[in-house]
Amino acid sequence: MDLRADELTFPKIYCGKPRKIKENTKLTYAKIAKSELRMFDRRCGRVSKLFFTYKKLQTRKFCDAISINLKKTKNTKNVTAVQMLNRDYVSGLINNNDAFTFLRCDRSSPAFWELKKKEVLAMIRQLGCATIFLTLSAAETKWSELIVVLTQVLENKVITLQEAGNLSYEKKCDLIRNDPVTCVRYFEHRLKCLWEILSAPCGPFQGYELEDKYVRVEFQIRGSPHIHALLWLKNAPKYEKEKPESVERCTKFIDKLVSVSSNPTEFSHDLINLQRHKHSHTCKKHVKNGNKCRFGIPFFPMRKAMILEPFDDGETLSNEERKKISENKKNVAKELDKISKDIDNSLSFDQFLENIGINEQEYIRAIRVDLKKAKVFLKRAPNEVRINPYNPMIMSLHRANMDIQFIFDPYACAVYCVDYISKSENGMSKLLREALNELKKGNSSVKERLRVIANKFLNSSEISAQEAVYHILSIPLSISSRSTVFINTNRPENRISMLKSDEILQKLEPDSKDVFVEGLIDTYVNRPDEMKNVCLADFASLYNVSKRRTGYTDPMENSDDESTVEDEIDDKSTVLKMKNGKGWITRRKKRKIIRYRNFKLHQDPEDYFREQLMLFLPWSNEEEDLIDINHEETFNLNKDSIKQKRSEYVHSEASEFDQAFEEHMERKDEDENDIDDKNVEYDQ
Repeated sequence: MDLRADELTFPKIYCGKPRKIKENTKLTYAKIAKSELRMFDRRCGRVSKLFFTYKKLQTRKFCDAISINLKKTKNTKNVTAVQMLNRDYVSGLINNNDAFTFLRCDRSSPAFWELKKKEVLAMIRQLGCATIFLTLSAAETKWSELIVVLTQVLENKVITLQEAGNLSYEKKCDLIRNDPVTCVRYFEHRLKCLWEILSAPCGPFQGYELEDKYVRVEFQIRGSPHIHALLWLKNAPKYEKEKPESVERCTKFIDKLVSVSSNPTEFSHDLINLQRHKHSHTCKKHVKNGNKCRFGIPFFPMRKAMILEPFDDGETLSNEERKKISENKKNVAKELDKISKDIDNSLSFDQFLENIGINEQEYIRAIRVDLKKAKVFLKRAPNEVRINPYNPMIMSLHRANMDIQFIFDPYACAVYCVDYISKSENGMSKLLREALNELKKGNSSVKERLRVIANKFLNSSEISAQEAVYHILSIPLSISSRSTVFINTNRPENRISMLKSDEILQKLEPDSKDVFVEGLIDTYVNRPDEMKNVCLADFASLYNVSKRRTGYTDPMENSDDESTVEDEIDDKSTVLKMKNGKGWITRRKKRKIIRYRNFKLHQDPEDYFREQLMLFLPWSNEEEDLIDINHEETFNLNKDSIKQKRSEYVHSEASEFDQAFEEHMERKDEDENDIDDKNVEYDQ
């Protein structure tokens, strides 16, 4: 609470004097912190100051979040402004089921990543299965340009790229450690340029335009940022195992985009070594016969790229065949272990098979016997069994460790969504839940509960210096090519609404019932007559609402991250005024991704039919058009039009994806060891 805490804590920076701010200038602490990190004077970029600033920002953010959360209540009818000004009355209406969702204001919290997980699931449901899974690491010690910048900033010395490359590893590490702000800003600038190239017609995806992407920034053990991205490519082939032409198209597509070549004529040894896996204690997992690399390295050599399926029910194996395959597997494993230790071996694929003593057909069968689902095997020479897949153009531009995989089944997407987006927050979720259960046993007020949970999170979370920089500078940790909007399709009595501020409530008439901030559904009801045939899904996805005719601000946007997407307004669209005169409506160029309650037919048929009618059929009065009707009968009468409209928001693969996602959730605990943990730090 001390307004001069910064000046008193860091006398070598401020000399005990308060900051000089011009009169009549309103500056938040967040803006001051951003300004200080970008200054030529690097003292505010010291690690101790970074963590102090981060903690102070988080504390202030949680105080604001608690205040906002106390204004969220059930959307109760027939309540007046006088009642809502009574804090005791409001406390009785507050929903406590999700007591730590207010932590969404913090981008390292489980609540934030739970929301992002739902947004990615909605993207996959609406756009279909992603095409490419891309991973990009940072290699600060290998980027001479960064070392040049750090030397100039920290030591006021100008050196050449060659001199930077010749510095000792220890010296480079000291420079990187002493200025995490410059390292973060350099990495972000590098990524921004890379995304522009990936989106260009002549980029690495030439012939397959990059239509959509979802990017998550996470942090490795050493504290450096690490990128995981799902990419949707236009006209990319879809894998259908029953169709040979589909398999052939997918194989050619993979061959074009992905390589594991160690040919020195294409890349220098330094670049190839970035892709070469080195076993460490972090990559080992325990299996029945000992330890095994969780990445499946060494990989199997292959004559050409192939997609292999596990044995199906029609391919029964005799005891003799099983015994032979088992022997072949042992021979393959021994030879793989041998050649993986000799990266300079010059064996051909045929010589590799000779050493094992089996033909190619038997070799393929030995691989297939352990498969649980379809898997891509890249064209790979025996001396490339420890090289991670890469794209040659991206590799030459990024000059750091990368991984690229073709996604061809919904199960792979389900694994990504569950295990990659929220994987690092599992322990924190458990800690917060235990704290909440303890609080429920006492008689603490709602505000006290929220305060305790916020403190528990603040004092238990661990972050690196570079992650602190991301938070202070408000650099997005979650980037999407599309906005996401949530449509609350619960029944009216189960929806949570935001109370207007006390200042506004005091100006209302005592018996006024206009006490809640207007939400998406209220806005839809007040749409102009020209839009009477627009359904709720289209209204939320295709239109923006602003309070002023010019200058777009979207109250319906459901993003807790900073500037993750840009809204594309159609300049040619007509601007329409809402019926209640409280806003203006314009059409977008690109659809938003819609999220909703998603009731299941087999679990809750009544709400399922009501939700379908609410989303995909135009209506004006919720009570008359959606509540007091026979939902199944109305649905059957309008089945064709609902089905047609629904197909625009639910991809044909969605049911397959949902099934895979549910299966994965059920067997997650049993099958955990079979899922690669991509959070392990790549070798640099």
